[in-house]
Amino acid sequence: MDNATLVIAILAVIAVWAAFQAARRARWERARLDAEGELAEGEVLDVWPEGTAYRVRYRFTPRGAAEPVLRTEIAACLQVLVPERGEKVSVRYDPNDPKNRARLLRADERA
Repeated sequence: MDNATLVIAILAVIAVWAAFQAARRARWERARLDAEGELAEGEVLDVWPEGTAYRVRYRFTPRGAAEPVLRTEIAACLQVLVPERGEKVSVRYDPNDPKNRARLLRADERA
């Protein structure tokens, strides 16, 4: 194995490890948000396709906040699971950081 091949192999291993760590952290963050987050009602403002997924722009007002929070996130790949514009949705958010740590709940997760 020459040096270039070795470097490529090492970089590939590092990339796979980094992807695994990012997925693990995302699962941990979601579990933490589900356990410690608060619920709010939100409203879908816009939905548009992006590749094989959909982007959903929504707003919600955290408890005690004067202004709503606007967020955009990627929704499920299946169009049937994506909320429609104007639909009321449930949002789980971190009361300490609602602008950066919130997520739409799927229909089967809603209270």
